[in-house]
Amino acid sequence: MKKIKYFIVLFVMMFTCLINARAVVYGSMEECRADVHSANLSSATGKATTRSCVQSFCSTATLTYEYYSIQLVNASGVCANGNRSPYKTVTYGLVRNGKCNGVADKKYTNMDTTYDCSRTSGGDPYYRTTTTTTTKRNTTQAPKPTTQKPTTTKRTGTNATSVISSETTSSTTRVTTPGENTTSSSTTTTKIITSDASIRKITINDKFDLGYSSDRNEYAIKVPYSMVEFNVYVETNDPTATVEINGNNDITSEGGTINIKVTSSDTTNTTEVKINVTRYTKEEGDCSLAQLLIKDYSFDFSPSKEQYTLKLNNNDKSLEIEAVPTNPSSIYTINGNEKLKNNSKIEILVEAVDGTTCTYLITTKKSSKLLLYLLIIVIVGVAIFFAVKKLIEVSTKGKNRYRYE
Repeated sequence: MKKIKYFIVLFVMMFTCLINARAVVYGSMEECRADVHSANLSSATGKATTRSCVQSFCSTATLTYEYYSIQLVNASGVCANGNRSPYKTVTYGLVRNGKCNGVADKKYTNMDTTYDCSRTSGGDPYYRTTTTTTTKRNTTQAPKPTTQKPTTTKRTGTNATSVISSETTSSTTRVTTPGENTTSSSTTTTKIITSDASIRKITINDKFDLGYSSDRNEYAIKVPYSMVEFNVYVETNDPTATVEINGNNDITSEGGTINIKVTSSDTTNTTEVKINVTRYTKEEGDCSLAQLLIKDYSFDFSPSKEQYTLKLNNNDKSLEIEAVPTNPSSIYTINGNEKLKNNSKIEILVEAVDGTTCTYLITTKKSSKLLLYLLIIVIVGVAIFFAVKKLIEVSTKGKNRYRYE
């Protein structure tokens, strides 16, 4: 019996370790962001993993985690073996969905994206080889092994010249009896070297698409004041080109500059791009409300308090609400302010200029009519009881009188 308990405990521990190896739950957004990391595929021929931060939000209608936002981190560059579209798998943490307790219930977990450079996006093995097969007629003597000499082929075009050079060549020959056909097979592994340093696409944090064009080498973007991570992804037309990114980790609260340099695989050409980063001001990122007014109702409002309970008049089916953003440039929308009843949820969503959002929640309470109904039933029941009792007394007295006479 003790052995069985021991194996059960061991199994639970191993299972827990396996789960924890791929799932992390953080106590705060800062802790979640601190664990975010990217991967550079240019040095990977096998697997490389990035870690993103996931913030799960609670739906007040269903009390489940139905929507979430991701501080997404992408791998940069192209695989060292030339695979520009590696196989990708995604593993989420433990609290992206499930039950929750209200709009203030927010959870933070990880999303790990693993890139397998040895496989294509469809799951097939990735390789780049060329194979030639020749057939020879054997004579009275066994044929001698042959070796294919390396060759160099040049291709010319209007903008670039590519050179295909042979790196390794192997040859095998099967010796047979005189008169039998012999097949000799050779396999050559090639590396494509080009002068192409052009760029196809540039994105930041998988959100800001630079709208790259080859006729421009300088760009400007404006980002939220609270944005701290700048993960730059550069997609080149030649997967073997080298990409250098500088300055993305030096963006201050005022802004900064990101410099990108792409060098062709034959090192003859380069393309340079400069990105000037500025920020919205702290005020433009303020999504709070300065005032929240409801006609015919009064309650203590505070810009830092996001949840309220309002005792509703039984006849009110909706409320006249006026919200005043702290920053006049912010906009707001009101959801759920119709057909109000007990425990209805009214959401006031405020969006700042830089896209930051705040949610204020009002839960309505109505006095229950059950007690009133019970009181009416009791009163009617008591009245019926005394009425029946009176009728019985009157009827009994009448019978006794006639019997006496």
